[in-house]
Amino acid sequence: MAENGREGRLPAMAPLANPYVPFQLENPPKYEAQKGLVRGTLFPGLDLPFMGMVNLHELPVTPLTQLQALGFAVQELALYLDTHRDDREALELYRNYQQLLQKGREEYQKRFGPLTHAAPQTSEDYQWLDDPWPWEFTKNKEA
Repeated sequence: MAENGREGRLPAMAPLANPYVPFQLENPPKYEAQKGLVRGTLFPGLDLPFMGMVNLHELPVTPLTQLQALGFAVQELALYLDTHRDDREALELYRNYQQLLQKGREEYQKRFGPLTHAAPQTSEDYQWLDDPWPWEFTKNKEA
């Protein structure tokens, strides 16, 4: 037993969790990227709010939140394509979002500076430490 008495233990006959993951059909309906980011999934069929609580909040539409939504959509579609590799419509959408994300990152970095320290920099100076940083929301309202 741990010294602080906080070592966890299951009861002798504890039931195991029974996960449920709904099957997705080919070419399911999809949310727009921005709404998918807020809802936590790009697919309405997988949108199963915890205890019936639905996140209806809207994100402000800024270049940075648009990049976050595109990155989220690319990841969601990649996970979907892992199990639905023959869905041509999803593959086309995935590739379109990839292109939009790449273009958006390039435009963002030209206007506001690097998104990460690993981003290619065209300036002779090391710009990563320049304010504001991407996650400083109040300083990046227009970003």
